[in-house]
Amino acid sequence: RTRTYDGREYQYNSLITTILYAGIDSEGKMEASTAYSNKARADSIALVIMDKKNQKMSILALNRDTMTQIRRYTREGDDMGLYTSHLGYAYSYGDGGEVSCEEAVQLLIGDIPISDYVVTNRSSMPEINRLVGGVTVTVPNNDLAEKHPDLKEGTVVTLDDSNIEDFLRYRDTTKDFSNEGRIARQQTYISAYISQFKQLLQEDLESAWTQSQEMTDHLQTSITKSKYLGLANLLQSVSFTDADYYRPEGTDQLGDLHDEFYVDEDALEKLIIDLFYEPVS
Repeated sequence: RTRTYDGREYQYNSLITTILYAGIDSEGKMEASTAYSNKARADSIALVIMDKKNQKMSILALNRDTMTQIRRYTREGDDMGLYTSHLGYAYSYGDGGEVSCEEAVQLLIGDIPISDYVVTNRSSMPEINRLVGGVTVTVPNNDLAEKHPDLKEGTVVTLDDSNIEDFLRYRDTTKDFSNEGRIARQQTYISAYISQFKQLLQEDLESAWTQSQEMTDHLQTSITKSKYLGLANLLQSVSFTDADYYRPEGTDQLGDLHDEFYVDEDALEKLIIDLFYEPVS
């Protein structure tokens, strides 16, 4: 719980709650199975950091192309150990449930404890968007301009069933490092969503829970109703701005089959200190 960084001692902030979010590239009902591996891959990965002590929320968005240690299993669930691969594959090699969700991210960020997880898939996107009445965003790039002329950079638009999946998932796979543009759109969406979700909670705390339960076929989570109520109340009291949305620094490289992202370890260590630790007085 304590560590030394740059000659100074730091202590872990025990009033932090962390929630791992992963958006995966499957459709239909989500459920764990007894057979491991060959599951969907994660397109979007983020750690939500709720800091009760400092009354703020931060989001650490992780590039799914990050090369890191993930655990591989046989189809029977036998542990084959750790090896280096894309972070987005960590979900694929698990059971499609809890085993798929947490360890790779914990290893990447220095064993910071993860309190809960939420996993959604493609089928949940319209439902999540409708939960807050459609999210209004300013489009951050022209990645979708050819396919959706109404989604040119700088356009203000309220996303609906017709464009929500493309806005959050589309990338031109013929272009190198196209995931970067997708991450930018996801950041824009998440920041706007949080603001609208806070408003929903203020109007009807119970209704938001009830509506989320209607998504259970397309959503996996360890969050119970009692946890939800506590987190919802905390969310309404904490601050969150675009400056609280973080992405680890690093370098994009072309791999043999897929793009690869290599984290700057020194910059990541400093970011972990800033987000999760406090100096010992």
